[in-house]
Amino acid sequence: MKKRKHFFLRYMAKYSYLLIGGLLVTGLLSLAVVRGTSVISGAIDDMLSGKEIILGAFLPEFIALTLAGFVLAFLGQQFGGLMYSVKVIRDYRIYVVKKLYRIEYAYLKKENMATIINKINSDMAEAESFLQGSFPALLNNVAALVIYAAYVGSLNISLLLVLAVSYPVVFWISSILVKKIGALTGTYRAISDVITGIAQDALSGILVLRSFGLEDYFQKRMQQATKDLVDNEEKRTSISNIVMLVRKMVQWLPNIICAVYAVVLVSRGDLSLGGLLAFVVMLERLVGAFIGIPFIFVEAVGNIVCIRRIEEILNTPDEISGTETDGKTDNDVIISLKNISFGYMENNTVLDGIDLAVRTGENIALVGASGGGKSTLFNLLCAFYTPDSGSYQLYGREIIEWNAQAARERMALVSQNVFLFPTTVEENIAYGNPDATHEEIVEACKKAQIHDFIMTLPQGYQTVTGERGAILSGGQKQRISIARAILKNAPILLLDEPTSAVDVETEELIQKALENVMKGRTCITIAHRLSTIQNADCIYVMSGGKIVEHGTHAALLDANGVYAKLYASG
Repeated sequence: MKKRKHFFLRYMAKYSYLLIGGLLVTGLLSLAVVRGTSVISGAIDDMLSGKEIILGAFLPEFIALTLAGFVLAFLGQQFGGLMYSVKVIRDYRIYVVKKLYRIEYAYLKKENMATIINKINSDMAEAESFLQGSFPALLNNVAALVIYAAYVGSLNISLLLVLAVSYPVVFWISSILVKKIGALTGTYRAISDVITGIAQDALSGILVLRSFGLEDYFQKRMQQATKDLVDNEEKRTSISNIVMLVRKMVQWLPNIICAVYAVVLVSRGDLSLGGLLAFVVMLERLVGAFIGIPFIFVEAVGNIVCIRRIEEILNTPDEISGTETDGKTDNDVIISLKNISFGYMENNTVLDGIDLAVRTGENIALVGASGGGKSTLFNLLCAFYTPDSGSYQLYGREIIEWNAQAARERMALVSQNVFLFPTTVEENIAYGNPDATHEEIVEACKKAQIHDFIMTLPQGYQTVTGERGAILSGGQKQRISIARAILKNAPILLLDEPTSAVDVETEELIQKALENVMKGRTCITIAHRLSTIQNADCIYVMSGGKIVEHGTHAALLDANGVYAKLYASG
């Protein structure tokens, strides 16, 4: 099993100098408290022994220590909490976002988008809370504990030993609570993912939801998920309340025991009254740090669960991407597939022994019944997946040698499921070439047979398309997608059933647009309507993950095989 990497720890270590600075300041603050207490304690002992007390002798030092304490407390918070957490979370968030652009396509297809969004947003907020609260508090408590314990030990070592007796009990109780809260936090996050997913599905599929009368169904799902969340939070809140109660009770225990024991020591003459006062002052701080350490783990466990969820994204493999940015072919074959096999899961072969050669300027088509492997082959051509076996060469180089972005720059995709961003028409088209001028965008739209329609929109090219292009029809979105492909001006054009879901009139417009975009390019088309690919140079018929026939439209009809039956069935 591949060892998990801890990216969060890497960024925590990167800015550890701020944390160390905060610890040093905390140490100085604790020393200032110890020194101030010692000054007052010594003054009381001197007074009780009959010595004259001159305020001017110790008051300036005491005031200086008090002012220094305020300054040090502020600096400790700045270095150890705010500055440290801001820098770590900034870099960590940037790395997580970059990872999403590199992550393997299979993960994005498999994982629920709502879960990913929750991890990036709410879980990241919990990670920030950990760095601002629990983690610096833990380190500060440890630093303070060492200094305060050393001072109490200097007063009387037996006092320190009595205080330490209660620690194993505190640790045992806190370890039980950590496990319970950790499990409930994990459940809370999982249910939150479900709720976000339901809301996302309802909004994305609002037309289907309303047309099929699914409002009650989705409301019941949401109500049940919300009830599960509330039930889980009631349990978590109950345990959190128990944590607070137990912490108070456990904190009283050493206070009472040590206070009684300190009085005994004074009565025996083993501890002065000044020492008793110093001990009483130190006791609250020492016990707070002493008892606080294990209970900080209880408070931090929820943050740690969220950090682990983010780390799951970062430990997902990146898509395979080499370093080559240019081809090396000496012939006109730009795409070569030899004995390609692929399956999305183990023992589930989707493509089986595919051989295909595409030459420069060639127009080929892939046809076949649903489930034959056409779309999977397209995914491989786009390098969204890599073959399990066989050779896929693009411009003479194995696809795994190519830098993935450089390979895709040579391809333009027109899909049957056009995705438009919720921005203007012009910006959606300009994604094909972000450096294109307005005039170039208009020219691309004219070739795509969509310019005249765009000019009828309220703001023309500046009209916002809405979520996923909600204000546009399927044919209009398709032609915008074609304009985007024209603007990209890539040498290879991939067409994924571009006319499968439009009416005859719109199909004619799209066909004219496709003729414009196909000129001078190598074209590979998945065809649903076989009438649209009759002029293809070569048609490949797929069935059961294999290429079972290939040839021109006329030759395949004469062969009276699979293609002829598909064509006859329309």
